[in-house]
Amino acid sequence: MRTYETAGTDRTTTANGRAYRTRAYRTTAYGTKAHGAKSTKAYGTTALCALLLATATACGVADGTEGGDRGTTPRSATLRERALLDRAEETLVDRCMDRNGFEYHPAPQATADELRVFPYVVDDPAWAREHGYGGALDRAAVRERKDNPNAAYVRTLPPDRRRAYGTTLYGDGGKAIEVTVPTGLDVRRSRTGCLSEAQGTLYGDLREWFRVDNVASNLPDHGAELRRAPDYRAAAGKWSACMTDRGHPYDSPDDVRRKLPALTKGASPDEAHAVEVRLATAEAECARRTPLAATVDRLARELARPDRERYAAEIEGRDRMRLVALEQARARELLPR
Repeated sequence: MRTYETAGTDRTTTANGRAYRTRAYRTTAYGTKAHGAKSTKAYGTTALCALLLATATACGVADGTEGGDRGTTPRSATLRERALLDRAEETLVDRCMDRNGFEYHPAPQATADELRVFPYVVDDPAWAREHGYGGALDRAAVRERKDNPNAAYVRTLPPDRRRAYGTTLYGDGGKAIEVTVPTGLDVRRSRTGCLSEAQGTLYGDLREWFRVDNVASNLPDHGAELRRAPDYRAAAGKWSACMTDRGHPYDSPDDVRRKLPALTKGASPDEAHAVEVRLATAEAECARRTPLAATVDRLARELARPDRERYAAEIEGRDRMRLVALEQARARELLPR
């Protein structure tokens, strides 16, 4: 069984593939589980891991827990609320690092648009007209990571201070908490360091948050099964006819994704964005005008239902802990009211 160290994240997607992207606050060892890369906010902690590992520093972090009225099923936090939670966490990390004598630059807050996920088909025409397939957002994230002030600061430190920085931020790798997620992986992280302190403060119980968040965020992927379903194939056929009528002869959304790199190769960023917008808008409008969007939504729910029922306690625990954390963050004046 493989073991993964986490390095701080928001892991919300449930399908695999490439190209329906969302931008996360921090990435993890899991990588992205969405159709489209989950990129990282520039100042997030993961970008520092590779640099700090060069000086033998262990990296680790996570996020999620329970609380509130356990007699009712809690709602899920919105994308904006989850972005606010990340902002609160970054503020707590900043305070902790400052208290320990180190600089830390909190990551810029992600927007709801940056966190959108389209596991099988882009089905929001407004989002598509603005972002295409998210290539411009990805390029912006790459620029932010390149200019990450935390990484630049770490590079100025002598080796002993660099190691101390990593231990202060990520904790002692020997003091770990661990959970086995539904996909079979063992995931572990340090229970010390500013990241763990921040999440323990924000969610109230670091160990429980780590458990429910990782379990709820790593449910089995049913993407291949969904794509084999007769209902999906029939809906994709109608979508394909709609796209062909618009001058875009593609068999499926996956077919667009496979061919997109060749269509944008050698193009300027503006030209590549224009190509994305044209195709993604047609994709989204055809998904809405044919049964594809509704079919994908129904099949995804049906296939996920057994897993969501099996892990309902963890999913509800994570949702509950997020909502309680939002109230705590406001009470601690970590967020605007």
